[in-house]
Amino acid sequence: MKHIKWKNGLAIACGVFTIVFLSIAFALLESQIYPESTELFGKISLSIHEWYLLLLKLSANLFSCFLGGLVIAFISKKIQNIIWGSAFISLIIIWLWYSTKNPTLFWIVSILGIFPSMYLGHRLIRKTERFLSN
Repeated sequence: MKHIKWKNGLAIACGVFTIVFLSIAFALLESQIYPESTELFGKISLSIHEWYLLLLKLSANLFSCFLGGLVIAFISKKIQNIIWGSAFISLIIIWLWYSTKNPTLFWIVSILGIFPSMYLGHRLIRKTERFLSN
């Protein structure tokens, strides 16, 4: 029984680490390509170009969540681990939202997209394993 708990904890930790690491890496890459992307948060109004940069940032974050879901499912198949990982990442996003305030729509969509992205990664691993076992 202890082995199972240890494996679940490892899966959640690895998934959350993957999401955080990739989100930071994508943010650094985006800041190198588009230096103005570092000044998006905290602004009251944004231009259309800045909204596209936010969409790019959101896509990178949700892709990181997808890959985190893959990592969690690769280590442990339990859906509860995806729920716990989503909860931890949601807390991080809420803290970031609290520290920057604007743009509110970005933060709401980020929070709403965490679980579906991670679940999609989890399902992909499960479907792949079923396909390969047949």
